[in-house]
Amino acid sequence: MLRKTSLFLFALLFATIRFQDAFATDFSMAQIFPIDRAHSYVGFSVQYMGYAKVRGRFTDFSGTFRYDEKDITKSSGTLIIKVASLNTDLDFRDKDLRSPNWFDAEKYPLIKFQTKKIIRKNSTVEAIGDLTIKDVTKEVVIRMDACSGRKKDVRGDTQVIFTGGTTINRKDFGVAGEKWSKIEEGITAVAFDVEIELSILGLQINAPNFTNWVKNPDTAEGKIYKTIKESNVENGIQEFRKMKAANDKDLEVGTLDTVAHMLLKENKVNESITIFNENAASYPDDFHVYNSLGEANAVNGDLAKAIQFYKKALEINPNNANAIEVLRHLEH
Repeated sequence: MLRKTSLFLFALLFATIRFQDAFATDFSMAQIFPIDRAHSYVGFSVQYMGYAKVRGRFTDFSGTFRYDEKDITKSSGTLIIKVASLNTDLDFRDKDLRSPNWFDAEKYPLIKFQTKKIIRKNSTVEAIGDLTIKDVTKEVVIRMDACSGRKKDVRGDTQVIFTGGTTINRKDFGVAGEKWSKIEEGITAVAFDVEIELSILGLQINAPNFTNWVKNPDTAEGKIYKTIKESNVENGIQEFRKMKAANDKDLEVGTLDTVAHMLLKENKVNESITIFNENAASYPDDFHVYNSLGEANAVNGDLAKAIQFYKKALEINPNNANAIEVLRHLEH
């Protein structure tokens, strides 16, 4: 009996390991889409005096989602919103909403949402996750329309678009607005229920677009890339170091990052990692350089290093939505 039990436990353990391995192989960096804020929308509306509807939006937010086109239920996302970016097109109202009367943006500067589960509902999906406003976290369900699927735009980049929304009770999250919550003649000045509207566009920048950024040899990116193409990576790095020593005004953290991403898109992964490492050495306090190193090492199959670099990025910026989302899958 003991031997049979041992064999059963061994088989169960083996099956569990195989399942975990299978899940791990389902994930790839090709499924990761940073949110393009310029073409996304995070808004809300609430009834005022029982009849009028006041609308507002948040203009500063960041996020990343995983999109699994084969199985939408394996998709996930992380969204971080800066409360101070709240805008209802009326200055005195916005100042009041940012004050301790409502959101208290100074004490609670961020709103966060992270999915826990995606459920398919015929042609639509429900994104179930934790919403944190102020110091309150509650589970909410965001009902999403049919996903766009992968779309190529005119620049050759890949887009995936989700739209949807939900309704929350603001008082559940400590957004009281006491002087506006009095009920007179059966009407609350500002309703408790708030409708949230989302239009989220995830963007992967592909080789054709990076080519546009490195094709001009008169720019810093173009000069370094041209040196690499005509010679090698080492000479490209030497060119960068000469520019840096000369305090070239065109140099910034994005210069080498663009060159390295161009190489990554050309499937020159080792060369891109060399450039990303040089960028990290030059700008060690910028979390973006470690995001890029994490990405390149994940593409290269070195998950241990990828995790190390994403954790470094998160150490520098704990609200780095990209690192938060990718680590959810790399560390699974």
